[in-house]
Formats: sequence, C-alpha cells, structure tokens
Amino acid sequence: MSQLQTPISPLDQLTKDLAATQREVNDLQSKVNLSFIHDKLEDLQTKVNGLNKRIGDLRQKNYIFDTTLEVNAKDFVRRWQPIYTTTKVRLNKELIQLKADIKPIEQQLVKATTNLNNVTLTRQILVPLKVSVENLSQKISASEVLLRGMYDSFERELNSFTKNLLNIEWTVKEFESSNIKLLLHEFLIMGVKAVWTRDGKEDKDDPGGTLYLTDQRIFFEQKEEVATKKLLFITKERELRQEVLIDIPVQMIESVQTAKQGIFKNQDFLEINFASGSQYNSAQFHIHNQNCEDWKGLISKVQSGDFDKNRTEEVDKEVIEKIKNAPTICPQCGATIAVTILRGMEQYSCEFCGAIIKL
Repeated sequence: MSQLQTPISPLDQLTKDLAATQREVNDLQSKVNLSFIHDKLEDLQTKVNGLNKRIGDLRQKNYIFDTTLEVNAKDFVRRWQPIYTTTKVRLNKELIQLKADIKPIEQQLVKATTNLNNVTLTRQILVPLKVSVENLSQKISASEVLLRGMYDSFERELNSFTKNLLNIEWTVKEFESSNIKLLLHEFLIMGVKAVWTRDGKEDKDDPGGTLYLTDQRIFFEQKEEVATKKLLFITKERELRQEVLIDIPVQMIESVQTAKQGIFKNQDFLEINFASGSQYNSAQFHIHNQNCEDWKGLISKVQSGDFDKNRTEEVDKEVIEKIKNAPTICPQCGATIAVTILRGMEQYSCEFCGAIIKL
C-alpha cells in the first residue's frame, strides 16, 4: 500500500508562498532598473559613433565602392542624436516611477517576513502583495515596450547597414591572406564563405573556401584544412590547401540562378552559368551567412556597370580608351579575337596562333 502523504501545515505552506513571492520581488528589483533598455541605448550609441571610423578604415584598405556608405553613416548620426536624447529622458521618467512603485512592495515583504509566525496576519499581507507584484511586472513590461518602440525602427535600419558593412570588412580581411592577384585597375567588391558543389550536390569532398567578386572577375579560392593521412578512418595529419580554382571575367557570366535548400529552406545556393570558352560551363556554390539573392544582385550590378558609377575615384579614362581601341583582329594570323579584355591587362594572346598583342 502507498504511504499517505503528510498534510502540509499552514505555516509551512505560508513559508513556501512567501519564498516564492521573495523570488518574484528579487526578479522585479532587477527588472525595475530597465538595464536592458539602458544597455541597448549605449550599444546603439557606440555603433553609430563608430560608423565613420569603420568606413574610413575600409577606404584606407582600398575599398573604393559605394559612396553612399559615408552619406548613410552621416544620416544615421544625425537621426540618432534626437532619438537617443528623447529616449533617455523618457527612460529616466519611467525609472523614477517604477522605483517609487517597488518601495511599498519591498516594505510589505519585510513586514510579512518579520511576522511569519503570525499566519493569519502574514497571509493578509501576502495576498494583496502578490497582486501588487503582478501589477508592477506588467507595468515594467509596458515600459520596456514603450521605450523599445522609440528606437526599434532605427535599430532595424542600423542593423541592416552594419550587416553589409561587416560583410565588406570580413571580405577585406579575408582577402589579405588570399593568393589572388588583382589587376592594376581591378578592385574587390565582396566575398563570402562558400562550398563549390562540383556536381550540384554538396558532399564532404567538395572544396570549401571563399567566393570573391571584383569589378571585373569572379573567383573561387579553396582554403581549408584537408586530411593527408588517415589511420582506420581517423585523421592523423592535416594540411592547409589554398588554391584559386575559378578565375572567370564577370562579363562571361550568362545567367545566375538562386535557390533556397535544406529542410527549413535556409541554405543559400548560387548556380552561375558561363559563356562558351570559359574555364567552366557552370558552377554551383553553397554560400554561408549571406543571401543568394543579394549575390545575384551584386553580379548584375557589376555587369551593368553600376559599380563603376558609384566609386570614390573614377575609372581612368585612359584605361577605358585602351580597352576600346584594343585590336579585335589578330595582326599575325587575321583571326577574330574573342578574348575578354580587362582593365589593367598589359597584353593578351590570340587564341588561334598564340601571338602576343600588347595594349
């Protein structure tokens, strides 16, 4: 037979209820300071104030695209200051009221604790005290919603802007250790961690690395540690494999398809189809931490010349003329030259006879 449970005494039950209320009050004492809001405001202040330096650092590292970066940074600073000031004033007002509201709760809790042995009196204190705790909890939540509403739209815009900035910063930093050699008049636009899915289906042997886009070419550079020695399926030795596997002019890209794959459709894939005569007919990439549609847009902007119109320094007109006036007929064999000529090239060769043609 199961043993009957000993009934809890009124005093023991009151002690448990009082302990639960004490925990709720402790939680309120933490929340009543609205620390989350205060910390968020200071974090946004730091981010906004640091925008100009971050952009300046990128310019010093030869990132020349998107002159709207400086314009938008200036606009964020201009818009943020009144939001920050207004929200701080309202925050202080809410703090004064909430701290005033918690004082009688703390006093009643002390009174209940010191009269614990008087079950009837303590219970009379505890019942309305729990109601006051619940009311204040709702009031704190309402204050948080009110204050967040004063800056959340701005924060969303800032987060979108800084996400793009972070991607550019990561690209510039990653490229510092790349084996890719840019031409004299070629500049980096964006990079992304990627896996080249050679057969269209990703597997463990597919090369991982970085997909880079410049204003003239698209590259894939494998950069990963690979197993060089295994014993009973256990890797014993590894080496860094770093090699530029794809190097194709952007103008040789005929089309770009995007796809969301995976169970939750949260994996971004790019399929790039190249013109006849390219290094590859097509290549599919699983890109990480960036949107495939954004990359399709970047490639389109390079092909349309939009990036050339949005630079901190104009394209050298002499270089443009050089390319315009480049021979399209081989002076040696008379064949039509189909080579894509890029800014910064000093010479190119006839694909039929091999003759070197200087620009």
